[in-house]
Amino acid sequence: MTASTDALDLASEEFSLLAGEPAPPTGKQVAVVGAGMAGMACAIRLALLGNSVVLYEARSRERMDETVTDSASERALFERLVARGRIRCEYGRKLGVDIELADLHLWHDAIFIGVGLASGRVLALSGSDPAGLVDAGRRVAAVYALDDLLALPVPQRAIVIGASRGAVGMAARLKQLGAHDVTLALRHALAPDGREEEVARACFVRVRGWVAPLEVLRDERGAVASVRFEQTRLLGDCMVDTGGFTEIAAHAVFKAVGRAGGTERDPLVRQQSREGDRIEVDGCFRTALPGIYAGGDCVAARLDGVQARRHGLQAAQAIHADLQA
Repeated sequence: MTASTDALDLASEEFSLLAGEPAPPTGKQVAVVGAGMAGMACAIRLALLGNSVVLYEARSRERMDETVTDSASERALFERLVARGRIRCEYGRKLGVDIELADLHLWHDAIFIGVGLASGRVLALSGSDPAGLVDAGRRVAAVYALDDLLALPVPQRAIVIGASRGAVGMAARLKQLGAHDVTLALRHALAPDGREEEVARACFVRVRGWVAPLEVLRDERGAVASVRFEQTRLLGDCMVDTGGFTEIAAHAVFKAVGRAGGTERDPLVRQQSREGDRIEVDGCFRTALPGIYAGGDCVAARLDGVQARRHGLQAAQAIHADLQA
């Protein structure tokens, strides 16, 4: 495909998106790190598909506004989605400095990384087979696949973040392994059919709905002591914060994720992402850590704006499909 054809196809895609309204909310929340070409395209597409998006940007709002996009229509669409509560922006938040990947993964259903090449080194994502994700290596807030639990010390009190079947299974498994108190914390309610909630109740797992995690609170030794949540509710078709807060005691915080792999990798993307410290991704921009995606300069060299934007659009489609599976 030529560059001109690529640009024409992308312009057509953007025109069709601008003409439509956002899809009904999916109940999923995705973190997009970096407001460059790839990150902006990913955030807009995810929001239009019905997902809630939190955009983390290291620059101030004023500096971002100067460079965010050269497309007036894209800027207008972005601002409209922000005004409707589909995209929330967090300015002055630099990954690896102001925010940690482990915390982001706990608070969101998926992450798209659209920052520069240095992210591969900062996030230690340039390797091909990370075993798990642990906050600062201090055995505190952690993200693990279900079968990793057997290798971990069993906490007395645990919080599991998420409403997926895997999260319910992880909470039940922690109780079976001997955890005294396990809380399943959800930003919204469990599925209306009640199957997951029935499993949780049968295993004596406490279900706490309509709470959004804000921060992991630690004791003087740096270990997890509790998690602070903000209470949420539905307002129209958006989930909003109520202004109320609650704190749940815990010795460990978990999020259930599956295993990566099994997908065909795009040979060109794979070859580019192996250059130096670039993050290795598959053809759908998935990294080796489930639930974490990357695109733009951090995965491939010498991208122009059209290519970076396409990374963001294609990654958004993959993220949305994976979250709905």
